[in-house]
Amino acid sequence: MFSVRSIMTPNPTTIGPEAKIWEAANTMLDRRVSGLPVVGEDGHLLGIISESDFLRRGELHTGAHHGLWRTLFSSRGTLAEDYAKAFGKDVGEVMSAPAVTVEPENTVEAAAEIMAERNIKRLPVLEDGKVVGIVTRSDIMGALVRELAGYSATRIDMDIGNALEAELVKHRWGDAITICVAERVVTLEGRVLDAREKTALRVAAENTTGVKRVDDRIEVVQPLDMPVPPPGFNL
Repeated sequence: MFSVRSIMTPNPTTIGPEAKIWEAANTMLDRRVSGLPVVGEDGHLLGIISESDFLRRGELHTGAHHGLWRTLFSSRGTLAEDYAKAFGKDVGEVMSAPAVTVEPENTVEAAAEIMAERNIKRLPVLEDGKVVGIVTRSDIMGALVRELAGYSATRIDMDIGNALEAELVKHRWGDAITICVAERVVTLEGRVLDAREKTALRVAAENTTGVKRVDDRIEVVQPLDMPVPPPGFNL
């Protein structure tokens, strides 16, 4: 499976905790990203601010509305945090912290599981405590598509090879060569005594479903050029 390093966006755009939330919003719109890692002066990750942090805002009258049960049973700290997120002006007041992260050598499978379990869309990638990349759901999807495409291509090559071998086994002239299929290109190699065999072999390959091209490397040789069969070999 791919590693996170192989699919992450390296050196992502970050923002500091003292920046205003409107600056973070403008940066996300300009860069067409849905979240920004928040880093301190030393480069270490402090949290992350994302589109979801702008959905519950006092200015939009969409701040968290606490029902009776939540008001009664939530801690004072939780209620205070909700208020700060709804009305805070600085990134550090609104960001989610601590951020859920991964390391570059973690597998894509592990990153996908974290996203699914935590219901989050992006993961900062940390190396020695500092942000070196970010991986998103779309990155995961891209890796999945590439892996499925590679698997499909391999299956197609196998099917082509099997179909051609099944055709050649029906004919006496079809056993003198080797077949290699890669990316739907069939390579024929070997030696035959008759140019007509070479032609028939090429035609059989060209007519196999799925073949894109035939690389014909078959040699037509005189009988004296053929290897001498070992003792006891019967034609």
